[in-house]
Amino acid sequence: MLTCWEIYKRSNLMKKIKYLAMAGVVAMLYACGDDSDSGSNSVAAGDGSERHGLVVIDESNSVIKPYLQDAVEGCFMRGLDFSWKTVELDVDQLSYKYEFVGDTLVLHSGKSFSENGIMYVGGKEGNLNGTWQSTLCRYDHEEEETTCYKQCSEVKASVLKKFEVESEDELDEVDREDFEEEYYKKRQKTPCFEDDEITDYTIKISGDDITIITKDRETEEKEFTDYMNSEYISDLYYAIYDGSTSAPRFYELFEEDSADVKKYRKKADIVEKNKTEKSVTIIVAEEDTVSVTVKTVDIDEENGKYEVGMVVASGKRTCELNYKSGRVNEGDCSADNLAYFDEPSKIEDVDGLTYRKVSYMEDSNEEDFDDCVSKILKAIAKKSSSDDDDRCAQVRSAYNSCVEELMDYGYTRSEATSVCEENYDVDYYCGLAKTATSAEALSMSKFKKNRMAQILGLQDLFK
Repeated sequence: MLTCWEIYKRSNLMKKIKYLAMAGVVAMLYACGDDSDSGSNSVAAGDGSERHGLVVIDESNSVIKPYLQDAVEGCFMRGLDFSWKTVELDVDQLSYKYEFVGDTLVLHSGKSFSENGIMYVGGKEGNLNGTWQSTLCRYDHEEEETTCYKQCSEVKASVLKKFEVESEDELDEVDREDFEEEYYKKRQKTPCFEDDEITDYTIKISGDDITIITKDRETEEKEFTDYMNSEYISDLYYAIYDGSTSAPRFYELFEEDSADVKKYRKKADIVEKNKTEKSVTIIVAEEDTVSVTVKTVDIDEENGKYEVGMVVASGKRTCELNYKSGRVNEGDCSADNLAYFDEPSKIEDVDGLTYRKVSYMEDSNEEDFDDCVSKILKAIAKKSSSDDDDRCAQVRSAYNSCVEELMDYGYTRSEATSVCEENYDVDYYCGLAKTATSAEALSMSKFKKNRMAQILGLQDLFK
């Protein structure tokens, strides 16, 4: 059974790809909402929003009901006609239970008090009028307990400090394992929100007027550009090592994974040549040559535009990726781009009319690129399989020679077969060679490999 630490390590591999988290749809914001399952701030995608409206306060039932007016600006389509416009939406009615804990305001999403109310500070005890700022603290109404969270980046920084580095990139393979285990233990003791899960809320109430301002928590992230030490390369090396034909996904270029790049480079018997941040040429088992080159990376987060170009080549096969995507801007809102638009969403305006809004567009040959890379991996795996067949043939030949030699000394075939089977495991080598990869064939116990090498004089096969 996997330990919690092992499960954490596995789940931690599935990292978020920053550049694909394209903020852009005008936020249909459920102000002050919280996720009662996780305790995190809940907010639609977007850098921020300011909404105004009226508020009804029912003091006898401790209920506050904001009525907020929304509008959506974007590219709308009717048939094949496209236009950039602003659509007025129906009033958004929200409802929250509220309570005061000292001079702190607690808002619970829904009709009842919860175990996960968001705590706000800045106003006066017992008076909703004023300016209230959200915190990372949550209040359990029934238990009357407060839990305050940290930003996970702060927790990580405190652990990195023990290793006397500022970034995980500075850790070697051994220290990285120790760091991840230490960070995991620290998080069990220190609850925290991932930085990209945090949205700050400011609520201003004056009589029956309310303004709700939301802003995503900004974090400083060092842009990763060492693409040849990324998850894409580690997954490519792993596929070669494992005999897999599954191509890595190009967006893995943006996640650092130098530890596994080194690990599977050694396991797959790969030699790297002319390696830079953007390109590398590799030689697999002194035979196959594969080159990887990142040609274009253009990320414009402010305008929601993303472009990536790369080439993977081996022998006569060249695979080239051309990927462009992003938010639909006013200049894109045309039938000329119909083939590149994502599926439109339906929006109903204040009068009940239905509109279809396109928010994203993409021009990509990603599927063809992945198929092409898979064919390169398949060719390498096929040669690896041939190596397994060679091992099978040599073991079978030695086994047959053993049987014949013992029979010459007077053994019966049954006796000779029994003796030789103990020394030459034909079923193991030949059965495995037909169904498994070269990497799996080499995963037998060290004892068995050495024993067979001694018997057959085939030490060079098991280096």
